[in-house]
Amino acid sequence: MATMGMHFGHDAGAALTDAGGYRVIEAERRLGLRHVCGGNGDFPRAAAEWLAELRERAASPVTGIAVADWYTPRCQVLPPALVELVNEDARWTATGGTGLADAVTRVIKPLDWPLAKGFGDVTLTAVRHHYAHAALAYYTSGARKALVLALDGTANYAECGMVCLGDGDQLTPVMSFTNRTGPRFGLVYEALARRVHGSQFDTGKLLGLTATGESDASLLPVLHAMLVPQSVRRASPDLFEPLDEDRLTGTALRYADTWWEYDPDSGGYLDAGLADSSDDDVVHSFGSVFPDEIRTADGRTTVVGTSPDERVCRDLAATLQTAVERDLTRLVTGVSRRFPSYTTLCYAGGCALNITANSRLAECGQFTRVSIPTCCDDSGIALGAALAVADPADRPALRSRSRSTSLAYAGPPLAGLDTVDGDDTAPTGGPARRLADLGLSLRRPADDEEFLQTVADLLAARRCVAWLEGGLETGPRALGHRSLLVSAHWSGARRYVSQTIKQREWFRPVAPICPEEVADQYFTGPLDHTETMLFAVRVRPDRSRQLAEARHIDGTARLQTVRPDTQPLLHRLCHAVAARTELPVLINTSANGGGRPLLNRLDEALELLTGTELDAVVLPERRLIIE
Repeated sequence: MATMGMHFGHDAGAALTDAGGYRVIEAERRLGLRHVCGGNGDFPRAAAEWLAELRERAASPVTGIAVADWYTPRCQVLPPALVELVNEDARWTATGGTGLADAVTRVIKPLDWPLAKGFGDVTLTAVRHHYAHAALAYYTSGARKALVLALDGTANYAECGMVCLGDGDQLTPVMSFTNRTGPRFGLVYEALARRVHGSQFDTGKLLGLTATGESDASLLPVLHAMLVPQSVRRASPDLFEPLDEDRLTGTALRYADTWWEYDPDSGGYLDAGLADSSDDDVVHSFGSVFPDEIRTADGRTTVVGTSPDERVCRDLAATLQTAVERDLTRLVTGVSRRFPSYTTLCYAGGCALNITANSRLAECGQFTRVSIPTCCDDSGIALGAALAVADPADRPALRSRSRSTSLAYAGPPLAGLDTVDGDDTAPTGGPARRLADLGLSLRRPADDEEFLQTVADLLAARRCVAWLEGGLETGPRALGHRSLLVSAHWSGARRYVSQTIKQREWFRPVAPICPEEVADQYFTGPLDHTETMLFAVRVRPDRSRQLAEARHIDGTARLQTVRPDTQPLLHRLCHAVAARTELPVLINTSANGGGRPLLNRLDEALELLTGTELDAVVLPERRLIIE
């Protein structure tokens, strides 16, 4: 049987799981709007189409639909029973103890829910937001026993995280975290990103900015107290390191015209004033507004800026990253020691996109493996909800490394290929004629070898190509299926692809691709975790000049390693480029225009080709090169 999942909050979407694999539809890539939610005007009609599409692709009848409980009230197609459950059932809001296990899934009635029409006798289940994150992380990891952690900005009830234990086909929640007490890793990060870059969804930009600043030792205790108040640290010293009170006494935060002094009872700043506030007020206060000014224990005040070009913003970003890494490592280590028999960590939620923090976890010595799904943020919630309630037989078996990467490319195939279909000799004109009308030319290499050599020639000649193959990537990272590629061997490559073509900010990192078997010649770090670009590695000092275009400002790299069994053509392309440039490293960034979702239509790629400095679109599966 098959199970579907739906998510109505930001990064909304639909998904399917059955024994044959996963199918994921991310709403933003269908509607062309970043971080789209169920309240978008086109969502209701489109959601019905997505469910019908997934049902057609299912290898067996759909017997269950799971809906994640985080949603927007503006959504016109919410199950009424879901709204009633979240707003009225006090038991569903249980956050700890034995009640938590009973408050992560709940069968609800599909009455008066338009999207349920046509499915017949189907079971509808509500799934708690962070349990969906945890289910995604565990059931797609291939692990049979794991400690499972979900952390993000917030969900319902001001919840910001959950710890579960994965044993075989069972996933049991054992801890819940809320933004009332911390850890507020996601919320505080969102608040600073909103101030510096303009949006809560710019946390990735903020992470890139951290490399341009220096951590400020006097600001560090204040940010630690914002993330987790001292009272919580004292109550759980195994999870959170208690802070030095001498470095907090006299500190304060200014919001608009009000100074919030450090409160020794709560151990924080806003905490005492928000004790009786609603969950929404708590989330807004910590996540939407970063303080305008910070006073440290030595009496110095720091006025917080509003631009990435300001030094104070860069140093604050670096200091916050330092605080998050230290507190996250302490938390995860402490939880692991509470459950010492779990040596694999499965990790999801928006916080799991912090790749430098992820590397700290991989290298802390507490785990033999750290597994993070590509769609670890809310783009994977729909699939996570489905996996949480699916019969074990409806979850694909994951036993080999090649199968475990299947989630990365579980999106739909490239659409709109009719532009290049047909015979060039047809009386009405074929693909070459259609492309010529756009001012483009078409090349058809005879075989894979000629195709790869031709693309390698382009890259060696300092050209940038859009490499489009297979299923669309799930999650925010382009992983060689919807990628812009340029060779890393020439000075200016980074600026060409990142700033000239994509018009991204100067401090944004690019990502190198390298064959797995030679990666240790160029990089150090957790190289056994680098298939999906979710861990940071370091460029070897002796390769620093050679990889100047591929490394970040701080010497790190968001590396993706490729293998011949999972990415055969891309793996061969790296070596073909190396034969010309003596460097098997390509620079990879996502195939999309500035501010647009990852593209999944050929016409969008051709628009990028004709409207920017992009040099070619290549379709490996059809051995076509469009210039």
